[in-house]
Amino acid sequence: MAIKTIWDQKRIGVIRKVTTSTATVALDQQLSSLSLQLNGKTYPIGQIGSYVLIPAGRQVMLGMVSEFKKFEYGQNGTRTSQYEMMITLIGSVKNGIFERGVSTFPTAETPVFLLEDKDLAIAFSVFQKFGFSVGRLSLFENERAYLDPNRFFGRHLAVIGTSGSGKSCSVASILQKIVDNPAAKIVIMDIHNEYREAFPKNSQYLDLTELELPFWLMTFQEMTEVFVDPADENAATHITILKELVFQAKRLQNPELKNILTIDTPVYYDFAKVRLKIDQLDAAKDGPFRGKFARFLVQLDTKLNDPRYDFMFKPRLYIHSESFAELLTKMFGPNGESKITIMDMSGVPFDIVNTVVSLMARLAFDFNFWNINRRECPILLVFEEAHNYLSLHAEGTQAARRTVERIAKEGRKYGVSCMIVSQRPSDISETILSQCNNFVIMRLTNPADQNYVCRLVADTFPGLEILLPSLRQGEALFVGDAVPMPSRVQIDLPNPEPASADIKFFDKWKMKNESTNVNEIVRRWWHQEHC
Repeated sequence: MAIKTIWDQKRIGVIRKVTTSTATVALDQQLSSLSLQLNGKTYPIGQIGSYVLIPAGRQVMLGMVSEFKKFEYGQNGTRTSQYEMMITLIGSVKNGIFERGVSTFPTAETPVFLLEDKDLAIAFSVFQKFGFSVGRLSLFENERAYLDPNRFFGRHLAVIGTSGSGKSCSVASILQKIVDNPAAKIVIMDIHNEYREAFPKNSQYLDLTELELPFWLMTFQEMTEVFVDPADENAATHITILKELVFQAKRLQNPELKNILTIDTPVYYDFAKVRLKIDQLDAAKDGPFRGKFARFLVQLDTKLNDPRYDFMFKPRLYIHSESFAELLTKMFGPNGESKITIMDMSGVPFDIVNTVVSLMARLAFDFNFWNINRRECPILLVFEEAHNYLSLHAEGTQAARRTVERIAKEGRKYGVSCMIVSQRPSDISETILSQCNNFVIMRLTNPADQNYVCRLVADTFPGLEILLPSLRQGEALFVGDAVPMPSRVQIDLPNPEPASADIKFFDKWKMKNESTNVNEIVRRWWHQEHC
């Protein structure tokens, strides 16, 4: 009798219509308000993203509210209000264990009950064994949101949200929870140098302009996109000759490998000699290539003589093939003290960011591709501001997009996973985002981005577009394989925070500014010393 009384207290309505994934619920008219008092706590009824329980045979189904409506109709001269809500069927509880998906569907007139904190705890109980929680459930302040970290980090994920929604802090908070693991290996492509402050220990900071990523690590396709202008009428000739000369230079410099080398084998060669031979072909009076490399040489020399490109085209440390292992050890080597490697790309020229991201991502993929112990050395690649270089419309080359698309499709087999972080998801290659099994969706206000994201996750979270503009800073919808159900979560604040906080313009304007030294600004500008 007590059990019946408890269920009676939690009842809120009955089902009127059922589809293969949703149900329409008419709220009981005897409800005095759109809230219920249960065990000393007030629960809202019909709030978007809240949950309900639906008994069905020996199991109890779990549904999530995706739409709420109010109807008014006249009867005997009076007007009566009727509330109706659409719920998405997301799983069921049987024998105290939550399972995703629905095998038994409710019928019309099946009662619907409100879900309490203790009911929700059952759904997360299976995942509690991992002890990995990113924050608290927004609608249940006393309940933590637990994830399956193996599925979360091992099946590609995307963190998306408008600028100012808290993406950088959320990424830092999530990664701080795993950085103490002894064998963690995370590489962050840090476009704006934000993450250094968030990881004062267990990390290494690599300024790419000082680290050196020598030219001889590039595949021929990457090199072609850097040096060859496809609009040049002689582009086909440039590609053919460059390929032949680079291949010859690699064989000459590495005689012990000459019978197994390919054009893409990462071994050192003297690029100055390649340039000299191209110059000779262009200058030969009676040669077939006279004058055909004039523009090519100008573009080539522009990059070779620009000090901003020295980290790639004028290496000082990695000037022989044997140094390749040293560089890989520094970036991806296992069992080191550094669990997180922060690649500071803030000083990399914008027109080559695409190539640099492609190079680093491909090195990580190839590192584990040839690693027989790849299952013992999984690598997570974090792509910050991904819309800048993973778009079909990104400025410069498309090398990064193609490389990350390959990792998105094949990386899991070789222990390489992606975290895509962006404020403009609609700009990112759909091939990449479609391979993400988990989404951390923060506030989005752009209609194009909202529609794009809703299309990606519509099957698991209908009605998502209603929530996206209203999420608080640091609040996100977690959708995917790593969570027992789509969940609205207030992510824990990172400690320490990344250097991504907004500048308080008005507060700064009220203060007297004595820290700006124009001569120092000019000096750093001239010497390309980024902050």
